[in-house]
Amino acid sequence: MGMSTPEERISEERCWALLATASVGRLALSVHALPAIYPVHYYLDGRKIVACLGHHQIPQRSLQHAVVAFAADAIDPASRSGWVVHVLGRSTLAQQPGPDTACGQPGAGQLVNIEPESISYHAVHLCPLIDALHAAGPASP
Repeated sequence: MGMSTPEERISEERCWALLATASVGRLALSVHALPAIYPVHYYLDGRKIVACLGHHQIPQRSLQHAVVAFAADAIDPASRSGWVVHVLGRSTLAQQPGPDTACGQPGAGQLVNIEPESISYHAVHLCPLIDALHAAGPASP
């Protein structure tokens, strides 16, 4: 996947507009001193991201006032291109949902607020070499 060149950079406003078109992203954080990336369902609350961690049980110390990274993207299969928006910021635990809204299970559905400190955009162009490798099948051992 190719990334953007400097002339493809876009405004912060456009980054937020792109984030508003998606609802699934990835949250990267440290859990037990190891890097972890979780798929999350999210929505925008002004200039804050609110993400549901689903059924993942993540220790509070990994979420409360932690430095995190967030990314969301979209790829158009016809044009083989798209976008990725990256956010770096701090997370805080949101008020926990009730049992009726906790992803269908009591105790699940941790919500985390992400207060962005930086936001950036990259254009994505799928790599023809990777497509050729996929078409060739797995390499023999």
